[in-house]
Amino acid sequence: MPLDIGFLRQDGTHDCRLQLQNDGCYWFLHPWFVRVQETTGRYVDLYGDAQFHESNGLSALAHAISQARTAAGTQPREWRVHTGTQLKPVPQELYDTVQRAELLKTIERFQALVEEAKSRGATLYFWGD
Repeated sequence: MPLDIGFLRQDGTHDCRLQLQNDGCYWFLHPWFVRVQETTGRYVDLYGDAQFHESNGLSALAHAISQARTAAGTQPREWRVHTGTQLKPVPQELYDTVQRAELLKTIERFQALVEEAKSRGATLYFWGD
C-alpha cells in the first residue's frame, strides 16, 4: 500500500495528490526523512501518519526535499537503491532500480505540494498504510 500525501477537504476526506510506494524512490528519500524526524520529531513513514504545517516542521521538510533533489540530480540515469533485507527463506539484500528522471518528477511534485501548503497556510498530510 502506498503513502498518500495531500490535504484534507472541507468535508474531512483525503485529497491525495502524490503517492510514494515501498520502492527505490521512497528509500532514496528516506535519509532526508530521517533528518526531518531528528529536527522536528515528525517522520514520513510508509506505515504511519504525519502532518506538517508552517509551525511544526514544514520548512524543515521543504529544506530536506530540496537537498534530496540536488542529490538526485547528481545520480546516473539509473541506479539501484537498497530497499530492505529479506530474512527468510534465505537472507539477502533487496534493491530497486531508480530512474533519475522519474525520481526528479516525483520530487518536483513533492516540492510543489510543500509550496502549496506554505502559500495556503495549510497542513500537508501523510497517510501511511
